[in-house]
Amino acid sequence: MHNLVNTLVRRGFSSVVPKFEEIKIPVPWGHIAAKWWGPQDKQPVLAIHGWQENCNSFDPLMKILPADLSVLAIDMPGNGFSSRYPSHGNFHVLEDVLALRTLTQHFAFKDPFKFLLHSYSIGAGFIYASNYPKDVDRMLAIDFIKPMSVDGKLLTNAGGQFLDKLVDIEMKIEKVKEATLEKHAEMYSKAVMNSISVEKSKLLMERSTALNPETGFYYITRDPRIKINFYFSFPNEFFVEMAKNIRCKIFYIHAKKGLVFEHPKVIKAVQVEIEKATDVEYAEVDGTHHVHMEKPELVKPFVLDFLFGRKC
Repeated sequence: MHNLVNTLVRRGFSSVVPKFEEIKIPVPWGHIAAKWWGPQDKQPVLAIHGWQENCNSFDPLMKILPADLSVLAIDMPGNGFSSRYPSHGNFHVLEDVLALRTLTQHFAFKDPFKFLLHSYSIGAGFIYASNYPKDVDRMLAIDFIKPMSVDGKLLTNAGGQFLDKLVDIEMKIEKVKEATLEKHAEMYSKAVMNSISVEKSKLLMERSTALNPETGFYYITRDPRIKINFYFSFPNEFFVEMAKNIRCKIFYIHAKKGLVFEHPKVIKAVQVEIEKATDVEYAEVDGTHHVHMEKPELVKPFVLDFLFGRKC
């Protein structure tokens, strides 16, 4: 395991067991921030959050897991306390894959590692597992089984509108919206179709906002390019081919009240190839897209069994 003496930044511990430590992992464009839950002498499971979120997404789940489990919950670049990517223009999922590769090479993991993924991050984990099939052992996916894809209609019908938004961001024309933490939480809850309560959304906002001392209100700190759904991914045909190269075992947790953004035929085309390529297990739980935050006790048994080989 890489020596972390120069990268660990003690920020505090959770008020209840298990404990975590804040760390900063150096990367060429700055740092990747993360919470390392449990012992640091064990190779950790890599936990990655969803769209516009941060590693606080896993706090409710981690607080009910055994204290001796090692989990590295990451703020992906541009989110939480991590540095933004230095690139300009459109954000793309491939940047997250490159960030993950930089992180895993930093730690020089001796064994194939395991992913705990929610929503959008399943795209980065999926692409990583396809490109480095020998490096990934297991992948537990919450409420998405494949990456979100883009099609030609999106690019042609709304391309100019999205590009103009990116220009506004780059030229700093877009106004910074300030509000109370509660209001930001309400807006995000609404943005994800009320799949997360305002209370749990506030947990995410604690790591996605900063206070303006002059006004007494909070502003969003995450990279605004992330919210522009332009060419952020690949056409589905790419993922059909990538699925053929995946070798890690996959466990898919479907939330009964989850979110679906693609046509079932698009999802099925990739799912069929995944099932041909590797072992896939399924479970359905009574919850929303953010079930791991709202009802972590329903996710806990599968995390323990699939990722750590333990029973409740």
